[in-house]
Amino acid sequence: MKKTKSMNQGRKVAIIISYIFVFVVGYTLAYQLKPVPEQSQPLAQLPTYQNYSASTNVLAVKGDGSSGVMGKVIIEIQSGNGRVLMNTNPFLEPDTQYSAETAVSVAQNITGKSLKDRDVIVSFDMTGQVLGGPSAGAAMTVATIAAIEEKQVRKDVAITGTIEQSGNIGRIGGVLEKAEAAGENGIKLFLVPEGEGILTYYEQQLTTKKVSPGFVIRKINYVPKTLDLNNYTMTQWGMKTEEVSTINDAVADMLG
Repeated sequence: MKKTKSMNQGRKVAIIISYIFVFVVGYTLAYQLKPVPEQSQPLAQLPTYQNYSASTNVLAVKGDGSSGVMGKVIIEIQSGNGRVLMNTNPFLEPDTQYSAETAVSVAQNITGKSLKDRDVIVSFDMTGQVLGGPSAGAAMTVATIAAIEEKQVRKDVAITGTIEQSGNIGRIGGVLEKAEAAGENGIKLFLVPEGEGILTYYEQQLTTKKVSPGFVIRKINYVPKTLDLNNYTMTQWGMKTEEVSTINDAVADMLG
């Protein structure tokens, strides 16, 4: 009887030991086989430098719409906290400021360089002008890329166009007025958004018809006409006009 009781206790101990063994082996295998989390790729950092800057020509239309004007946008990059700072002299409307933020974001994507530890200062040199609208977006982007890559922008090139987060260049207004301002300031290559190299305008035509003695009917019609901007600018100033669709296209033409 005592022998049988001792055997039963031995079996229980053996079973408990086998459970412990299986648990330990299973836990060990599970720990060894669990996936190792991937490490995120570090962002490329800019080389250490202070106050490196680049600038490019920028075009606008006067507030009364009478003519275009040309000035410069200057980009400075210095140590900071990832801010985009606007010099508001001349006064800049909110859509211009938002466009600058998009320009800096696109420039980082194009170059693969992070500006999280830098501040970007955007200044405009356009005497007496109140700047509004996003049409300087492409110019700001090109100048920011030039500053990041420690390059300079060609002085004989000007661009007009908005900038989209995708890097595409969007359409703007006042192309003819801006082309005239560029040509009159000695620009040799004028870049416009895709689809704006051919302009449609309306020419006024006046017709008169005499219906009775002393009574004349005058009728005004507006007839659509097209203008090849490149032909116009080449004839007037020897300035070539090209369409560009992306900021990469613009960089290829503008960076020296």
